[in-house]
Amino acid sequence: MIPIFVLFLIYSTAFCARVPVCDSTNSNNSFIYCEGPILEAVNYHQLYNDSKTFVDMPMKQNPQDVLNAFNLKFQNSTAPEKINKTDLQTFIDQYFSAAGTELIQCVPDDWKEKPEKLATIKDPQLREWAYKLNGIWKQLCRKIDPSIEQHNSRYSLLYVPHHFIIPGGRFREFYYWDAYWIVKGLIASEMYNTTRSMIRNLATMVNTHGFVPNGGRVYYLQRSQPPFLSAMVYELYEATNDKDFIAELLPTLKKELDFWDQNRMINVTMDNKTYKLYQYKTASNVPRPESYRVDTENSAKFGNDTARQQQFYQDIASAAESGWDFSTRWFSDHLTISTIETTNVIPVDLNGLVCWNMDILEYLYEQVGDMDNSETFRSRRADFRNSVHNVFYNKTDGTFYDYNVRSKSHNANFYTSTAVPLFTNCYNTMNTGIVQKTFDYMDRMGAFTYPSGIPTSMIQNSEEQWDFPNGWSPNNHMIIEGLRKSANPEMQDQGFEIASKWVLGNFKVFYETGHMWEKYNVIGSYPQPGSGGEYDVQDGFGWTNGAILDLLLTYNDRLFVPDNFINTTSTSTTSTTTSSSVQTTTSSTTKTVASFSVLLFTLLVWIFV
Repeated sequence: MIPIFVLFLIYSTAFCARVPVCDSTNSNNSFIYCEGPILEAVNYHQLYNDSKTFVDMPMKQNPQDVLNAFNLKFQNSTAPEKINKTDLQTFIDQYFSAAGTELIQCVPDDWKEKPEKLATIKDPQLREWAYKLNGIWKQLCRKIDPSIEQHNSRYSLLYVPHHFIIPGGRFREFYYWDAYWIVKGLIASEMYNTTRSMIRNLATMVNTHGFVPNGGRVYYLQRSQPPFLSAMVYELYEATNDKDFIAELLPTLKKELDFWDQNRMINVTMDNKTYKLYQYKTASNVPRPESYRVDTENSAKFGNDTARQQQFYQDIASAAESGWDFSTRWFSDHLTISTIETTNVIPVDLNGLVCWNMDILEYLYEQVGDMDNSETFRSRRADFRNSVHNVFYNKTDGTFYDYNVRSKSHNANFYTSTAVPLFTNCYNTMNTGIVQKTFDYMDRMGAFTYPSGIPTSMIQNSEEQWDFPNGWSPNNHMIIEGLRKSANPEMQDQGFEIASKWVLGNFKVFYETGHMWEKYNVIGSYPQPGSGGEYDVQDGFGWTNGAILDLLLTYNDRLFVPDNFINTTSTSTTSTTTSSSVQTTTSSTTKTVASFSVLLFTLLVWIFV
């Protein structure tokens, strides 16, 4: 028999093993960008307001030479407080280039000024706006300097061969789930070659790393994001009927689903029956390099409890994998980030998306004549749809909730994730009552009472960006599409009403600020960019652009700008997007501009009326 203290030692050692966000198995510069004394010192001395700035800076020499020079200059110091801040800044300036300089701005070869699809938008103001949004693709297009391939150890950037569209602002590289709505917008702009390039880049990630990382940097190599690659291929196929392309991509799509099967699957037992479901659960248990300072500050409250700190870091990174970084949805007390327990949460939206992956694979295999694989995924999807219904659907409330394996209960708070099974058709579509009941639940929660869209949750004062009062394009778009695709005509009309709010709210903010934003405050009569979270609200913005362009086409003959909705004459000078639109803009500046604009508009109305 093994002594108890030995068992405890084995358990403690295993539990406390550090798992970095990247290491020598998947990168050759992990000691610079993922961990190590330089990363720690830069964040300790707060050389940059945003931790992401440093880890996006290319090195001017090979990583081992940079580390050797650091150790020589600072005498192998393991205590960052002993390093002089000015000397450290001088060292960084000497050995690193500015963040983002390894990326080259580009104009997509398939971009055109006035795509025929957008010309079908009946409202002249919305049509002109769509043309302006189409122009933003030129500002967000990037390709990687080919020389990086020969010296990739000097960069945190993950090399991809084709050009791509970035989200904007601090998000300088490709991002995974952002790409789905970017693709929707590119298809609306008839940019099929750029769409293929985006998809092939993500496929390169699957074939190289076994999955699509959160984004295009080495420090994302332990986590993915909501799995939308199959959906991107499906959307392009529906637009082009290119069977050769889907035949090329199908092995990669299957490989990606294998990653989720092998690394993110969990058994959940309810009512004496066990279901195989999916969760967000990265293996890393150290601070995220791109948010190093805020992670270490938040973990300090756990003192010297290494195991608790590591669990915190894992839950933080797992929430980042969800794309909802951060929300009270992941907190056990539904208020404070220190109670985060993402790895105890089985998310309804992730499982709805995996269900959609199975549905898409069934369809795409059928399109290329592979009926054996098509039937396999049809059977898997049918069984899995039942699992989603049995675990996540709450008959009492008439909606879908996350399930918590610790409490063995649903999280009965409202979050927009409740509607994702409608968006992915992961329910019995003959049962139109499910759509009606989910809509009625959202109505009871007050989700539709705001003038500019649907907030992500109803939990106030959390100061997290994926909570009230912020509305996000992916969430609003999925709710709209879930209702639109319903066989229930009343629900289809409700989808249009939400689309009208979201589109017109975005329209007004664009003409007031000259930008599209990653998120919006939906609660006031005058909408404005959102706030909260770890960084200032970002402009650009890829997925907002894409979702709006898609909705403008979907409702091209129904969406109209009401009379006197906005004074476009007084604001038209700010509506042309230039390269300066892809910059970080602080929320305080945005709010000041917004408040002044509202005051000016009110004064003009008072004078002339």
